[in-house]
Amino acid sequence: MTTDKKPTDWQSAKNFLRGERPLGTIIHSAPEMRSTQDEAKKAARAGAPCGAVFVTDFQTSGRGRRDRIWNSAPGIDLTFSVVLRPNIESRHVHTLNLAAALAVKTALGGVFGDKKDLVKIKWPNDVIADGKKICGILCECAVSDGRLDYAVLGMGVNVNGAREDIPPPDSADRPEAASIFMETGRLSCLPRLLGEILTELGHFLKLTETGDGRRELAEIYRINCATLGRKVKIITDDGIFVGVSADIASDGALLLAQGGKTTAFHAADVVHVRAEDHL
Repeated sequence: MTTDKKPTDWQSAKNFLRGERPLGTIIHSAPEMRSTQDEAKKAARAGAPCGAVFVTDFQTSGRGRRDRIWNSAPGIDLTFSVVLRPNIESRHVHTLNLAAALAVKTALGGVFGDKKDLVKIKWPNDVIADGKKICGILCECAVSDGRLDYAVLGMGVNVNGAREDIPPPDSADRPEAASIFMETGRLSCLPRLLGEILTELGHFLKLTETGDGRRELAEIYRINCATLGRKVKIITDDGIFVGVSADIASDGALLLAQGGKTTAFHAADVVHVRAEDHL
């Protein structure tokens, strides 16, 4: 479904922002960017305010976690990065993954309508629909004196692509990908979806700043997490761990139960293990 349409009017996303001090009142856009994440990080280091957004119709060198390539088709996907400056200690930065994933999941609920229950979160911050990856999120932070200086959240949402626009997984451990269009049969307005995600992100971001808020955030996340209670394979630089995902801690960690002991993971690749798989 690739098309040669004119550049998206990304500034119109502001029409869909809600709240007293929403994120996204400053939007930097271009028909093409090498990496929205790199542009946002450069701006953050230069003092860009919380909520500044960098968005493009076509990202030529996108990347995800562990420097994986993030491919997106021109003009049909939502690819953006946002500068965040929540007032939190550096030990709470992983809660930003929870907030980001919940923001996308909540915004997609309106798009999916009566199919919204298909939309879940795969720990820590992949958003999936019927088990297929719809959105990937990359969080990069700078800290000083034990506190967060800034964070940059990069999001790639597969929106209006058809099957031929979605690349296959790059390994057997990576989930199959899909788009909102493939799952619902409906095309979505990209600026509107951007505005709605930013609105939800502003709400969940506030919860990261207090102890009570982080506990509430973790509880909402548990309800929407497809990983919780499943047998999983955790892949880290230190090795591979297999067990049952027992809980999500209020700091965003996944608690893995293995033979009577529980281990906390704050960052890792997770594979949902099917009953028929042999490990």
